[in-house]
Amino acid sequence: MTERGVGRGAALAGSAALAGSAALAGSAALAAAALLVGCAPPAAPTAPPRAQASSAARPAAPAAAPPVEGAGPVGDGEVDEEEARLTKEEVERVLARVAKARGLPVLRDVRSQVLGRGEILQRVRAHVEREIPEGVLDHQREALAALELIPADYDFAGGMYRLLEGRIAGFYEPEDQTMYLVDDLSESEAEETLAHELVHALQDQSFSLGDLLRFKAGDSDRLAATHALVEGEAMSAMFDVLVGSAFKVDESMLRKLVAMSTALSSVGDTPLVLQESLGAPYTDGFSFVQGLRRQGGWAAVDAAWRALPETTEQLLHPDKLAAREPAVEVALPTAAALGPGFRVVFDDVMGEQSLRIAFAAYAHGDAAVGAAAGWGGDRFAVLQRDDAQDPARREFALAWRLRFDSAVDAAEAGKVIERRFGKACQRRPALGPIAWTARGSDMAIVAGPYARRGGGEASAAGTCAGAKTWLAEVMKGRAGVGAGKLAVGGKK
Repeated sequence: MTERGVGRGAALAGSAALAGSAALAGSAALAAAALLVGCAPPAAPTAPPRAQASSAARPAAPAAAPPVEGAGPVGDGEVDEEEARLTKEEVERVLARVAKARGLPVLRDVRSQVLGRGEILQRVRAHVEREIPEGVLDHQREALAALELIPADYDFAGGMYRLLEGRIAGFYEPEDQTMYLVDDLSESEAEETLAHELVHALQDQSFSLGDLLRFKAGDSDRLAATHALVEGEAMSAMFDVLVGSAFKVDESMLRKLVAMSTALSSVGDTPLVLQESLGAPYTDGFSFVQGLRRQGGWAAVDAAWRALPETTEQLLHPDKLAAREPAVEVALPTAAALGPGFRVVFDDVMGEQSLRIAFAAYAHGDAAVGAAAGWGGDRFAVLQRDDAQDPARREFALAWRLRFDSAVDAAEAGKVIERRFGKACQRRPALGPIAWTARGSDMAIVAGPYARRGGGEASAAGTCAGAKTWLAEVMKGRAGVGAGKLAVGGKK
């Protein structure tokens, strides 16, 4: 499902998966987070930053819907029958305006329904359960916890659903080609959401969103790039309809307002990485689409749909998209040094967007952006070992291998890592040791092992001596090799 943007947004999510349009996949684990959040945007600022925006450019507020036969209670709020659906005329009117602004054809009618937040969340949960393999959210939690991006005992899935419930305004579901809106929106929020979601409906009719945003293991960075295009285009066309032109919107101010809208809300206590992952598809996507439109109008955006960005690096850097610069191939980290029994249960690519979101948890925003900009390729793995004597006890560990564009870029990233974790291995009471090293343009990080019983409280289960041996093993892994089969998300 694709939800409405600023008015929400994917990864460190690297971010991606409640999200994506139907996936919790976002970019990486971070992004994973965002993609879990992908289906729930932060409420958009009621007055987006703009210059000389005319209120006359905004569509009339949605009219009250007449009674609809067969509509009944839908969950929390017990939505009345007459509120269960927008009028067909209203949807057709706004759809025509959106289609004209975006330049996409209306190929079929768009169904719509207004639901209470409880029912909306139920639909999101059901969607995630259908699309995301069992265990993925648990493993994404371990990746984020091992890197101290969420607290060791944080209820990741529960927190994401809470964030989603608090910030979602609506979503378009490709599976049933229906647009869903929350029943408690203000008039301005309803206007924004209706326009935004109808852009998604047009995208689906022309480009088949369900296929493009379907969850695929190990493919989070590509999915995050596509998700950002989807949301960025919807933001751009929405502003064309609401304020006359998306070019009246200040991109940097929009980023600040999106961040503030969540930070100051009832779910503002959510870990920063998840908040950032929520807004990234909307803000990064909007900047991307606006850049394309400056170059060649909506025709340039149409061209991007025909040749989608393959990485979030391409999304964030127009020159790298133009050159179709691929990601460096990075081999899956190994863990022989940890001893027998450990196996890879989850692996993925963070990508530049998720790396930036992760670094923002360790350093000032500008430093995080600069350090992440040198990303060339990466791959991380979550490892697990079961306890034969205690079935409720499991050990987890994480290995992350990165390749930057140059040794200078790796050194800049190293400063961010050092600021958080120091130069030497640290032994953490809950999460075990964490160690990192860099050589030339390569970097490696290992964290753990640590143990959980029944998925609850974590406790250290490794030593710095073991971490250093494992770190050396991971650094020997292949990176930057130009021949052979590419790893998922990697580049020759």
